[in-house]
Amino acid sequence: MKIFAVILLSCTLTLYQHGKTLREEGKQVEAMQAFIEAAHSGTDDEALLGRIRSNMANMCRQANDHETAFEVYALSAEHFWKANDTLAYAYALNNMAWEQAVMGHKDSARALISQAITVYPHEPLLDKVRESQAAACFFAQEYDSVLYYTASSHDSDYLLMLRAQAFSFLQMDDSATFYAKLLLPRMTNPFYLDDLYYILTHNDLSAQKDTLLKWSSERADVQKQIKERHGQLALAVHLLQQDLHPQKQSLSIWFILLIVSGLALALIIWLIYIAYQQYLLHAEKAKFEQARIQELNANKQLLLESEDIRQELVWNDYEALRREINKRFFNLAAKLQDMDLNEQDIRMCILVLIGLSHKETAEMLNCSPKSIGKLKDLTARKLGVSGGQLQEKLLKTAIL
Repeated sequence: MKIFAVILLSCTLTLYQHGKTLREEGKQVEAMQAFIEAAHSGTDDEALLGRIRSNMANMCRQANDHETAFEVYALSAEHFWKANDTLAYAYALNNMAWEQAVMGHKDSARALISQAITVYPHEPLLDKVRESQAAACFFAQEYDSVLYYTASSHDSDYLLMLRAQAFSFLQMDDSATFYAKLLLPRMTNPFYLDDLYYILTHNDLSAQKDTLLKWSSERADVQKQIKERHGQLALAVHLLQQDLHPQKQSLSIWFILLIVSGLALALIIWLIYIAYQQYLLHAEKAKFEQARIQELNANKQLLLESEDIRQELVWNDYEALRREINKRFFNLAAKLQDMDLNEQDIRMCILVLIGLSHKETAEMLNCSPKSIGKLKDLTARKLGVSGGQLQEKLLKTAIL
């Protein structure tokens, strides 16, 4: 077992060192992949795992993904705690505080800073703690407090940068320019060049043109390098996020599938509801039509049983006839008139609907029984049906 543990440790160290080398060479994605493999190598060396996670978190910080950086620094802190490495644990807490400060969570940052100082209240941690304290104040726009935490002759480049920016935001241009010029010759971090250029070009009115041109040229080169590096770092962080949350993508797919299934179910329920409503509407319509048919047939029967249909329908007075037919047969005369039938056609339709024979119809229309069939066909043709279909057509027209 010990031999196996030694082999695992050796493999983890090799991957860790390889990842650091790749980082120095600018191969950020390959470096992150090496760190991920090292983290999953199976070693129980908590201190080494903590350093691996710290490197991952540093890459997230450089990619400006502070949420992921905070999460990974927290993992490194857990490893260092298990390894009883007090200084490394305190550093991890301080790094967590810095990420909280950048995200604007001032109270959380200060709580983590206090915890780090309690764990290891000695140098060199205290110098790094001042950076987090200054950052928390800076991102909270408490610029006077920034000046307090950066007031030291042993300030790091980052603290000098914060001090220059604080003076600039406080509109103390001379002091901002002084610290920007102080930082420029000793600057080791090219990422500060953009801020320095802004301060010097906006506050130092006496700056020489050739010097500004030099800074501008250097700034453009650095910005190009930073952009290329940031693109690589973003890909590396994405790789890390997939490792930290392996089920995040699958959960998203399941969530999408759940939504789609829910929408499909809702659509099916809606279609069933619409179909049911259509069924009720159709049933109600059928019931309504049946009632009208019964009423219409009753009226037909009354007329057929009448001793004198001609007198019953006021046959010689067309207007009176039309009113009576509209009243008895659901506005049939008005509907037929809207279908461009003339007075003679409407009289024919009424007689056909009632069901009189050709002889009776001829008597009512004062014409020859031989011409009734022809007149009936002509009227039916105007309604788009044959003579044999005329009565059914009139029945539908009346009840609808």
